[in-house]
Amino acid sequence: MPLYKTLLTAYGERWKTSKPQVITVIGSGGKTSLIWRLAQHGRHQKTLVTTTTRMFFPPQEAGLYDYLLDGRGVPHRSWESPVGISLAGIQDEVSGKYGALPPDLLASLVPYFDQMLIEGDGSRRLPLKAWAAYEPVIPVYTTLTIGILPLWPVGLPVSGGLIHRLPLFSALTGAQPGETLSLHHLVPVITGTLQEHKPGSKGLFSEARGKKILFLNQIEDAQGLEHAEKLLSLLPPAFLGELQGIIAGSVQQNRVSILWEAS
Repeated sequence: MPLYKTLLTAYGERWKTSKPQVITVIGSGGKTSLIWRLAQHGRHQKTLVTTTTRMFFPPQEAGLYDYLLDGRGVPHRSWESPVGISLAGIQDEVSGKYGALPPDLLASLVPYFDQMLIEGDGSRRLPLKAWAAYEPVIPVYTTLTIGILPLWPVGLPVSGGLIHRLPLFSALTGAQPGETLSLHHLVPVITGTLQEHKPGSKGLFSEARGKKILFLNQIEDAQGLEHAEKLLSLLPPAFLGELQGIIAGSVQQNRVSILWEAS
């Protein structure tokens, strides 16, 4: 099933009836790609794409957005947003990335858009990560948090080339450098279930706001889907009760399915 339609189904009727929809995407392994995929479906609306951390913005000639807003020039409470995709941030000339708008400015823009898509996490382009105390950065007015995670690293050796914030990841999961990464290691990454007195106990959804969807991304074959179904069986029922749904598939292939959804 196409990604956007599946996400609507997993999210429920609120997606269709509530505006603005403020969607913050966190995790690793496809955040930016997912945001741009969702943004294209909002081109007939007033859609904003931005970040609360830092992200690479594609050149306008790539055709992914219609308007580029430099945060230093957007006036407070006076922005009349046009129909189409607006991209907003503050450019860092050295890194080439765009940083976050000031929180009060971003909050003031919410009433002017039908849909806001926010990248709320960074992973240095690595497929897995653990979280420092100050991340992810999820605005309080978020209506849907999508936590994204790839499963293809399962079976590979744990290393800094695979995992951002490796010491925190090891503290969270017990997986040591050189050890083979397993699905069992990914359970606390998602749920954050280590004892509170140990460091690194924060999980993917620890700071989530609004409804929550787990998206297992980059699953493009039968083995990947089998891993996703196995991981689902390992997640505690109490944690599942906090989610709106779990979807699995591929942003790049625009093809996903619902593995589990709240009744």
